[in-house]
Amino acid sequence: MKSDIYTWLRDGTVHQVSPGGGFHYQACISPDGLAVLYAGNASGPPQIWSSNLDGSERVALSSPDSGARHGVYSWDGRLIAYTSDQASGHPPQLVEDIGPENLPTHGNIYVMDKDGGGVTQLTKGRFTDQRPCFSPDGSTIVFVSDRSGGFTLWSVPVDGSASPEPLPFRSQAYRPWFSVDGEWLYFIGLGRGHDYEDRHQIHKVRTVETEAEPFVNDDKGRSHGPFADPGGEVLLMHSTRDGDWRLWKLPLDGSAPRKLQPPGIEQATHATRARNGVISFDVVHH
Repeated sequence: MKSDIYTWLRDGTVHQVSPGGGFHYQACISPDGLAVLYAGNASGPPQIWSSNLDGSERVALSSPDSGARHGVYSWDGRLIAYTSDQASGHPPQLVEDIGPENLPTHGNIYVMDKDGGGVTQLTKGRFTDQRPCFSPDGSTIVFVSDRSGGFTLWSVPVDGSASPEPLPFRSQAYRPWFSVDGEWLYFIGLGRGHDYEDRHQIHKVRTVETEAEPFVNDDKGRSHGPFADPGGEVLLMHSTRDGDWRLWKLPLDGSAPRKLQPPGIEQATHATRARNGVISFDVVHH
């Protein structure tokens, strides 16, 4: 498979950000809408990249000798959290091997400055720590890990002052994201596991509670990638609710989802939106 990163600007134009000819995925727009973060490479280990909105300037932020992915900005845009297999004791996964049935099997959570400096390893051990997200106040990172078996939610201080702790909610979950007010965590409910034959539905849970709620308006298809829109009224997600993976807005008030259709793009995944309205996303080319 091949994949590329795109931006959808406020004037309605869509721009390819990644250089093409490789696997570039998991887009994350900066909160101010001036830069795009993504993982991937033309070949070899995936790296974390930062780019301007039209792709004319790209900078590698992570080491070319280890695999890095799942890069996300803090809510103020100063920090980046990501997953790396740098200290895993295993060879890095290569972009040539990335696919829906070949997920990373090792890695830890790291944080760095937005320019790639000040790298700090936050979790350790031969675990599969993935999908970090920042709390809005910038104090905590929540991530998924197999430390207790299947993927469950864990937290660690951003400053590395304490070891990871499991969240009270212990059912299997993936791709967490905080609500704008920091009260809720949104995530993908995995059902029996990360089986691509299962239906995956968007859920929410309060950070101090053990019981989660599915979004009743996420009522068909398989849905991934919940992202709290800065306006606080919808989640962005990608879903197969009309047959193929496309971008949707999932209203928090329970009303019907609304499709997000970038001009000239049929299928897309991993949408994030900045405060100025710029959207980033990725497209897989089969």
